[in-house]
Amino acid sequence: EEEIQRMRDNGVYVAHCPQSNTNLSSGIAPVRTYLEQGIPTGLGTDVAGGAGESVFRAMADAIQVSKLRWRLVDETCRPLTAEEAFYLGTKGGGGFFGKAGSFEEGYELDALVLNDESLKHPQPLGLKERLERFIYLSDERHIDAKYVAGRKIF
Repeated sequence: EEEIQRMRDNGVYVAHCPQSNTNLSSGIAPVRTYLEQGIPTGLGTDVAGGAGESVFRAMADAIQVSKLRWRLVDETCRPLTAEEAFYLGTKGGGGFFGKAGSFEEGYELDALVLNDESLKHPQPLGLKERLERFIYLSDERHIDAKYVAGRKIF
């Protein structure tokens, strides 16, 4: 708790790299606690300790390691939801760079155009379920376009 208080007092911004933490056996970050304490937190894809650059993979990994923390370390600390992981990979991480990671007015337009037409499913999926599927598939082959600061780069 003292360390978390110092982080908050000093304006620390957490870059959570769950795959790196797992590969390096450096622990399971208390991301739920960071969020509840108002510590700015985003996701990273640390390729030095991780295995790739996919923010979708980082979202899925963040959810999975938060479940391990909940079951193995602190059962009062519920796991991350897909919505929270998406926040960490977009607006949460974008906050470090200023007004990025959101479609809100005044934010830079950074966006992916996702196309899931080829991903068949036996019943119709809502937007939330479609996004969760992208997160868990972590398959960037279904990205049709990328925009950075309003400029199409792919």
